[in-house]
Amino acid sequence: QSRLAVSRSANVWRILCEIYVKLLIILIQHWIMLTGLWEIPQRSLTKGVQAIQEQASHLAACIAERRSLIKCLKQLAKLFASSTACRQNKRRKKPNNWMRLQQVREWRA
Repeated sequence: QSRLAVSRSANVWRILCEIYVKLLIILIQHWIMLTGLWEIPQRSLTKGVQAIQEQASHLAACIAERRSLIKCLKQLAKLFASSTACRQNKRRKKPNNWMRLQQVREWRA
């Protein structure tokens, strides 16, 4: 999804800058997912990245001021926790890993 190897430019320096920017974006997405999405066992990392990308312009607008950035990140974490947008679909034939782990915990209890 990051399209790291894709560039429309033939200029070597522009391609290098694009790679660095894309790597920074991947790093920021990873940090956001670790702080807001990682604790949710039913999470879908793909859906989480999509949610972050949808909020990218809002994040960019808030990045200059620390308080507004913290507020924006907290709202994004609430979105992860309360919304079903970032959760995996339940499957009965081939259960997800979190479903299997939940079954093991129930058997042990």
